[in-house]
Amino acid sequence: MDEIIYLEPDEEITSVIDKIKKTSSANLGLVIPRDATLLQSVVNLRLLSREANSLGKKISVVTSDKIGRNLAAQIGLPVFASIEEQKPIFSPRGPEISTDEVLEVNPSVGKASQNDADIPGVKVQQYESNQASSRPSPVLWKRHEKPTISPSLSAPSIKHILAKKDTDYKKLHKILWPILGVFIILSAVATFLLLPKATVTVFIPSTDLKKTLTLAVSSQVKQPNLEQNVFPGTLIESSGEKAGKFTTTGKKDIGTKAKGTITLHNEFDWNPHSFPAGTRLANSSKTFITQNAVTIPGVGGNLSNPIYGTVKVDIEAENPGADYNVKAGRFTILDLPAVQGASIYGQSSSTLAGGDSRQVQVVSQKDYDDAKNSLIKDLTDSVGIDINKKIGDKKLLEKALVTPDPEVTSSVKVDSEATDFDMTAKLKNQALVYTDSEFQAFIIQIISKDLSSDKMVKIAKSDDLSLTVDKTAYDKGQMDLTANVLAKVSDKVSTDKIKQAIIGKKVSEIQGIVKNLSGITQVEVSQQPSWWLKRLPDLERNINVKTEYLNSEQAKP
Repeated sequence: MDEIIYLEPDEEITSVIDKIKKTSSANLGLVIPRDATLLQSVVNLRLLSREANSLGKKISVVTSDKIGRNLAAQIGLPVFASIEEQKPIFSPRGPEISTDEVLEVNPSVGKASQNDADIPGVKVQQYESNQASSRPSPVLWKRHEKPTISPSLSAPSIKHILAKKDTDYKKLHKILWPILGVFIILSAVATFLLLPKATVTVFIPSTDLKKTLTLAVSSQVKQPNLEQNVFPGTLIESSGEKAGKFTTTGKKDIGTKAKGTITLHNEFDWNPHSFPAGTRLANSSKTFITQNAVTIPGVGGNLSNPIYGTVKVDIEAENPGADYNVKAGRFTILDLPAVQGASIYGQSSSTLAGGDSRQVQVVSQKDYDDAKNSLIKDLTDSVGIDINKKIGDKKLLEKALVTPDPEVTSSVKVDSEATDFDMTAKLKNQALVYTDSEFQAFIIQIISKDLSSDKMVKIAKSDDLSLTVDKTAYDKGQMDLTANVLAKVSDKVSTDKIKQAIIGKKVSEIQGIVKNLSGITQVEVSQQPSWWLKRLPDLERNINVKTEYLNSEQAKP
């Protein structure tokens, strides 16, 4: 295909022919949309092929329309599924003639008139002895097409087509009506069986029984143990590890500290005063620390000529920095009371030296805590999601989930110099879970051991069973529980037996049937839909039997 022409779905054949005339290429590809008007009739395609041949053009059809592909192939046009295809999916070939689908147009005996030959899309067969060996193919209409009736079709031919169409419709009606009737009957039967539902509530006199039980759930047992009150459980666990790199924001001055020697004076009394190493002194707003223990002698001499006690001591600045290189001056001893501090003091004779400032980036406590909290949050979420999946439909009690403190390691300690640091957190959760319905049945079995065989026990509401986790020892796969139970004790009543007795019965008969069963005093019936026949469904699964328990006062008529 040297040139591609894209057609619209509703494009008429005259427009298509105009486009072909305007092209300069000899090999053309017509891209025709699905359900396009051009593909609805083989007559249109024949006209298009004839006009293309007269113009010296070779056309191919590109379409995804299956019917259009078949029609184009029948008249000998190459057919492609897409413009990328190298080979046609239908090779050019003539139509296969079927005797029950062929109409031969022969409006008159003898040679056709000039008008007949000019009718588009209709070939008139001339039966002459000298042309019998090269007889052209008759015009074909497929059953799915609406044939274009040209003036050359005789009245008998038209009647034949219409009569055949009516016959097909009659045959179709004969098949459809029985199918429709069977469908209606089956729908009615299905509605009668499946639509109605009923709820039958039976009221049973009962007494309350309160019990406190000591139980255990263990992953080491496979079956319930009624002798030791141990129920089988499943130990689940989920662990995870999360690592990250974090930037430090802390600042720290790691310069050198100023040092020097000062003289301590005692002008207060005649008693000596001792000071340990680490005694704090202040000069203006700067604090200094004594480096060794000293004792200042008491005042000597006499009142008119006192001799004050003195002693030298080495001091060092509390923090590094050039600000601590203070000039000669007085130092106050911070630990002394104000009265003594005025007369017991330190004095330097020269400027302290050696203080220098150098600030570096360090891991602050906030850096450490933020990193830790971030890792633990992400880790807790992922481990929590995993353990919830493992719980599934099992029961997890409060405090049954054991979550130890996460294990956190950091590549750099707090207050240490670093621009960034690595941190890793590890977390492991464990829990014992069990099947709730089977566990309640296990508790009922324990309580029933002390009752007669004609009695039954029921835990009517979820609030009537309270469970407390006393101890978890997951290294042994066990969890100890205390169960506080409020149970209902009544005569034995079988809901299955009730269903069998009332299935398909009239609602008016239900009261008498159920009340004759042991241990039931009242019955209530509700139906869905409420306007349905006043009888119960014929399917057991559409009947729901509920039990309500009445205490001795409520059970009185």
